[in-house]
Amino acid sequence: MSILHPLLDIVDVNVRDMSHVELGNFAINLADAFARHKDFQGEGAIPKPMCQLDILRGLGVSHLAVTKEAESGNRFKKVERDASRPMVELHTTMLINWAAYRSVTENKPTLITELDLRPKLKGSKGTLHVEVTAPENPKAKHGKSGVALISVNRVPGAMAYYIGICKGDPSLPESWSTVGPFHKSRNMELTGLEPGQVYYFKVYCSGPSGQSEWSSIISLRIL
Repeated sequence: MSILHPLLDIVDVNVRDMSHVELGNFAINLADAFARHKDFQGEGAIPKPMCQLDILRGLGVSHLAVTKEAESGNRFKKVERDASRPMVELHTTMLINWAAYRSVTENKPTLITELDLRPKLKGSKGTLHVEVTAPENPKAKHGKSGVALISVNRVPGAMAYYIGICKGDPSLPESWSTVGPFHKSRNMELTGLEPGQVYYFKVYCSGPSGQSEWSSIISLRIL
């Protein structure tokens, strides 16, 4: 059983299937792609516990060098190459999963595509390809002061739900912000809302085939 959350399983990359040379080059190219990407630049763009780009690039270069020596027949370098491979695999995979996490939580596919990572095509192994539809019957009700509870009908194939929030003019795209993911379609709780303010809400969902259209818009005056 995979420990990877289904929402993060969006990239068609398997480092374990790569040759040693392919893996070394992949690590170098991945570090370069992160360095070029505007959304992964600046201090803190890649959290410190993760492998920083200069270290990842160095791991790739070292793995290529030791692989070349191993292929010349040096059995000691062959042992060194095989010992270094798991760390190269680990750090490349962690960075890819970090990009996938941000892509999903920020609803921004370019965080993956502009790293030259191939999106995974779901349903390619004979599984049912389910297109998720726009959530229906959106409702908003009061919770405690400053809280709204949003519900929609469950959408078959949906793995997460996202709520659009607007307290200005709902006809203006810049008035909206999005929160989520929520993993149930009932009583999705929004806190920190301004009492007495009228808010507008809409919902979309995501599944293996991508994201749905938005639901219809509803409104609620917050207690």
